[in-house]
Amino acid sequence: MLKRERLITIKSLVEKKGIVTVSEIGETLGVSTMTVRRDLDELAAENALIRIHGGAQSRGLAHMPERSHDEKRQLEVPAKTAIARLAADMIDDGDTIFIGSGTTLELIAPYIEATDVRFITNALQVFESFQRLGRRVDLQLIGGTYRARSGAFVGSLANEVLERLRFDKAFVGANGINKELITTTSPEEGQTLRIALKNAHATFVVCDHSKLDQQDFYTFYTLDQISGLITDDGADEAALAPYAALTTVHMAK
Repeated sequence: MLKRERLITIKSLVEKKGIVTVSEIGETLGVSTMTVRRDLDELAAENALIRIHGGAQSRGLAHMPERSHDEKRQLEVPAKTAIARLAADMIDDGDTIFIGSGTTLELIAPYIEATDVRFITNALQVFESFQRLGRRVDLQLIGGTYRARSGAFVGSLANEVLERLRFDKAFVGANGINKELITTTSPEEGQTLRIALKNAHATFVVCDHSKLDQQDFYTFYTLDQISGLITDDGADEAALAPYAALTTVHMAK
């Protein structure tokens, strides 16, 4: 296949599917991932598509409207509580933990039983939830540009600090997981989460069943790079099978 034919095929594939990974394109065309990446960079330079982490996205892809923080708090509360309890059980004595923003992650604090743990977060509501425990915790809030819709601090200041830190475990949320793609609304927030995940020894994405097989605007990580997916039993084993092929699935009940 000539290069121009290959570029046309890639563009058509991205427009049809909305989001496509580098590996998926490589398998479809029978070319190396290095060739795919070069082609995607060229198409992105022509504004034919949007280059995202691990693949490409159609410029016309409609993303899910982002709910307000208060609206998110009212959704899937029992499932989120069960997920938060399971996530808390994965934290061990002496750990250094990063916790991202999200209404599920805000529920972790009351279930922490480990001692001598250092918690770092870029999320104001997560920080406040630990403060309300009424007991001394080693807690640090990463500053930056405040994003009110999610309660997260993002941007260059947050990223610069996170680049210098290392974590035993990182727990992040997502607005949607579709196949291997972990997505969120804000590119700035996604970039901050990516740094935290990159600098953690073990990484976990927390996501209730309503966000599975969904996708949002920006892909910030892929599931095959994550140590585990923590979800609830609202999704059956058949629905979870594709995710279990990519990472360890921890089901809260």
